[in-house]
Amino acid sequence: MTKRFRMLRFVSLLYKVIAWIALLMAVLAAILVVVVGAIQGRAGAPSPLLAPVPGLNRASGLFSGLLVGGLVLLVGLLQFVFIFAVGEAIQLALAIEDNTRKSAYYLSGEGAIPAPPAGGSWEESSGSGTEL
Repeated sequence: MTKRFRMLRFVSLLYKVIAWIALLMAVLAAILVVVVGAIQGRAGAPSPLLAPVPGLNRASGLFSGLLVGGLVLLVGLLQFVFIFAVGEAIQLALAIEDNTRKSAYYLSGEGAIPAPPAGGSWEESSGSGTEL
């Protein structure tokens, strides 16, 4: 059977590539934030990273860099997961459509149902299936 919806397959792949790029950018941004926090700490000045945050606006040095870097990394990971999930959801919809089309094709009698694989089938196992 021919593959349909080639553009959706491309869009799914594009979402996955964008997700990996976003993850890479988040990791690089988190490293950069930690470095900027460490540099500010050596200068002895309060960190500009946490200046707008009440209660933490006096934090300086590596602590502020690690705190904000961890938050940047967490947001980047969440962004990666959601963007990658969109690509996977598109592939899931395509797989459901493909299986539905194949089932309808075989049930209508237009094609012969392919034989099961010759080796490694669960029917050929000699045990009850409970042994490890």
